[in-house]
Amino acid sequence: MKKLSLPINVISVFLCGLVVQMSYEASGHAAWSLLISAVRQSPWETVKPFGLVFIMWSFIELSWLRPHLLRFVCARMTALLFFVPAACILLCTAPALCRDEWFRSGVILLCISAAEILQTVIYRSGRRIELFFIPLLAAFAVIFFSFLFCTFYPPDMLFFAS
Repeated sequence: MKKLSLPINVISVFLCGLVVQMSYEASGHAAWSLLISAVRQSPWETVKPFGLVFIMWSFIELSWLRPHLLRFVCARMTALLFFVPAACILLCTAPALCRDEWFRSGVILLCISAAEILQTVIYRSGRRIELFFIPLLAAFAVIFFSFLFCTFYPPDMLFFAS
Protein backbone atom coordinates (compact mmCIF):
# COMPACT_ATOMS: atom_id res chain seq x y z
CA MET A 1 0.00 0.00 0.00
CA LYS A 2 1.27 3.43 -0.87
CA LYS A 3 1.82 6.21 1.65
CA LEU A 4 -0.26 8.59 -0.46
CA SER A 5 -3.33 6.42 -0.13
CA LEU A 6 -3.81 7.18 3.60
CA PRO A 7 -4.84 10.87 3.28
CA ILE A 8 -6.80 10.11 0.13
CA ASN A 9 -8.73 7.37 1.95
CA VAL A 10 -9.48 9.54 4.97
CA ILE A 11 -10.64 12.53 2.94
CA SER A 12 -12.65 10.44 0.47
CA VAL A 13 -14.44 8.36 3.10
CA PHE A 14 -15.22 11.46 5.16
CA LEU A 15 -16.52 13.61 2.27
CA CYS A 16 -18.52 10.80 0.68
CA GLY A 17 -19.89 9.92 4.11
CA LEU A 18 -21.06 13.51 4.60
CA VAL A 19 -22.87 13.39 1.26
CA VAL A 20 -24.49 10.04 2.09
CA GLN A 21 -25.43 11.29 5.56
CA MET A 22 -27.39 14.17 4.04
CA SER A 23 -29.02 12.09 1.31
CA TYR A 24 -32.19 11.46 3.32
CA GLU A 25 -32.96 15.16 3.61
CA ALA A 26 -31.75 15.92 0.08
CA SER A 27 -33.91 13.19 -1.46
CA GLY A 28 -37.07 14.55 0.10
CA HIS A 29 -37.32 11.68 2.59
CA ALA A 30 -37.31 9.02 -0.13
CA ALA A 31 -37.66 5.42 1.00
CA TRP A 32 -34.44 4.26 -0.69
CA SER A 33 -32.37 6.73 1.30
CA LEU A 34 -33.49 5.22 4.61
CA LEU A 35 -31.06 2.35 4.17
CA ILE A 36 -27.93 4.44 3.63
CA SER A 37 -28.36 7.80 5.32
CA ALA A 38 -28.86 9.16 8.81
CA VAL A 39 -32.56 9.43 9.61
CA ARG A 40 -32.21 10.38 13.27
CA GLN A 41 -29.29 12.12 14.90
CA SER A 42 -28.40 9.31 17.30
CA PRO A 43 -24.77 8.16 17.48
CA TRP A 44 -25.58 4.94 15.64
CA GLU A 45 -27.31 6.81 12.82
CA THR A 46 -24.38 9.21 12.60
CA VAL A 47 -21.89 6.36 12.19
CA LYS A 48 -23.99 4.31 9.73
CA PRO A 49 -23.43 6.32 6.51
CA PHE A 50 -19.70 6.61 7.16
CA GLY A 51 -19.47 2.89 7.84
CA LEU A 52 -21.25 2.07 4.59
CA VAL A 53 -18.97 4.42 2.67
CA PHE A 54 -16.00 2.82 4.45
CA ILE A 55 -17.14 -0.54 3.08
CA MET A 56 -17.74 0.78 -0.44
CA TRP A 57 -14.41 2.62 -0.47
CA SER A 58 -12.76 -0.72 0.28
CA PHE A 59 -13.82 -1.99 -3.13
CA ILE A 60 -12.50 1.14 -4.84
CA GLU A 61 -9.21 0.89 -2.95
CA LEU A 62 -8.95 -2.80 -3.74
CA SER A 63 -9.30 -2.19 -7.48
CA TRP A 64 -7.07 0.88 -7.43
CA LEU A 65 -4.12 -0.39 -5.40
CA ARG A 66 -4.41 -4.11 -6.18
CA PRO A 67 -2.88 -5.25 -2.90
CA HIS A 68 -2.59 -8.82 -1.68
CA LEU A 69 -6.29 -9.71 -1.55
CA LEU A 70 -6.68 -11.77 1.60
CA ARG A 71 -4.27 -9.62 3.62
CA PHE A 72 -6.00 -6.42 2.51
CA VAL A 73 -9.49 -7.73 3.26
CA CYS A 74 -8.46 -8.82 6.75
CA ALA A 75 -6.79 -5.48 7.49
CA ARG A 76 -9.75 -3.53 6.13
CA MET A 77 -12.31 -5.55 8.10
CA THR A 78 -10.26 -5.05 11.27
CA ALA A 79 -10.24 -1.31 10.62
CA LEU A 80 -14.03 -1.33 10.16
CA LEU A 81 -14.45 -3.33 13.36
CA PHE A 82 -12.42 -0.64 15.11
CA PHE A 83 -14.16 2.33 13.49
CA VAL A 84 -17.80 1.50 14.24
CA PRO A 85 -17.55 0.83 18.00
CA ALA A 86 -14.96 3.57 18.55
CA ALA A 87 -17.11 6.21 16.86
CA CYS A 88 -20.27 5.08 18.66
CA ILE A 89 -18.56 5.04 22.04
CA LEU A 90 -16.99 8.47 21.53
CA LEU A 91 -20.30 9.94 20.39
CA CYS A 92 -22.16 8.35 23.30
CA THR A 93 -19.80 9.71 25.94
CA ALA A 94 -20.81 13.32 25.29
CA PRO A 95 -24.51 13.43 24.41
CA ALA A 96 -24.73 17.21 24.84
CA LEU A 97 -21.81 17.78 22.48
CA CYS A 98 -23.17 15.14 20.11
CA ARG A 99 -25.94 17.50 19.09
CA ASP A 100 -23.34 19.82 17.59
CA GLU A 101 -22.71 19.00 13.93
CA TRP A 102 -19.07 20.12 14.05
CA PHE A 103 -18.33 17.95 17.08
CA ARG A 104 -19.89 14.89 15.45
CA SER A 105 -17.93 15.52 12.25
CA GLY A 106 -14.70 15.91 14.20
CA VAL A 107 -15.24 12.66 16.08
CA ILE A 108 -16.05 10.81 12.86
CA LEU A 109 -12.98 12.27 11.13
CA LEU A 110 -10.79 11.25 14.07
CA CYS A 111 -12.16 7.69 14.05
CA ILE A 112 -11.80 7.35 10.27
CA SER A 113 -8.19 8.54 10.50
CA ALA A 114 -7.45 6.11 13.32
CA ALA A 115 -9.07 3.23 11.44
CA GLU A 116 -7.11 3.98 8.26
CA ILE A 117 -3.85 4.17 10.23
CA LEU A 118 -4.72 0.87 11.94
CA GLN A 119 -5.39 -0.72 8.56
CA THR A 120 -2.04 0.47 7.20
CA VAL A 121 -0.14 -0.77 10.25
CA ILE A 122 -1.84 -4.16 10.15
CA TYR A 123 -1.36 -4.54 6.40
CA ARG A 124 2.33 -3.66 6.55
CA SER A 125 3.10 -5.81 9.59
CA GLY A 126 4.62 -9.19 9.07
CA ARG A 127 1.88 -10.93 11.03
CA ARG A 128 -0.24 -13.62 9.41
CA ILE A 129 -3.60 -11.90 9.69
CA GLU A 130 -5.03 -14.04 6.92
CA LEU A 131 -5.67 -16.74 9.52
CA PHE A 132 -8.44 -14.57 10.99
CA PHE A 133 -10.38 -14.22 7.75
CA ILE A 134 -13.42 -16.33 8.75
CA PRO A 135 -13.99 -14.68 12.18
CA LEU A 136 -13.45 -11.24 10.65
CA LEU A 137 -15.92 -12.07 7.88
CA ALA A 138 -18.52 -13.12 10.46
CA ALA A 139 -17.98 -9.91 12.45
CA PHE A 140 -18.19 -7.88 9.23
CA ALA A 141 -21.53 -9.50 8.37
CA VAL A 142 -22.88 -8.66 11.82
CA ILE A 143 -21.89 -5.00 11.48
CA PHE A 144 -23.17 -4.71 7.91
CA PHE A 145 -26.56 -6.19 8.69
CA SER A 146 -26.81 -4.20 11.90
CA PHE A 147 -26.44 -1.05 9.79
CA LEU A 148 -29.53 -2.09 7.88
CA PHE A 149 -31.48 -3.65 10.75
CA CYS A 150 -30.97 -0.77 13.19
CA THR A 151 -32.41 1.67 10.67
CA PHE A 152 -35.84 0.13 11.10
CA TYR A 153 -35.40 -1.05 14.70
CA PRO A 154 -33.04 1.46 16.32
CA PRO A 155 -31.25 0.45 19.51
CA ASP A 156 -33.44 1.39 22.46
CA MET A 157 -30.60 1.73 24.89
CA LEU A 158 -29.55 4.74 26.91
CA PHE A 159 -26.33 5.03 24.93
CA PHE A 160 -28.04 5.29 21.58
CA ALA A 161 -30.87 7.61 22.57
CA SER A 162 -31.02 10.81 20.60
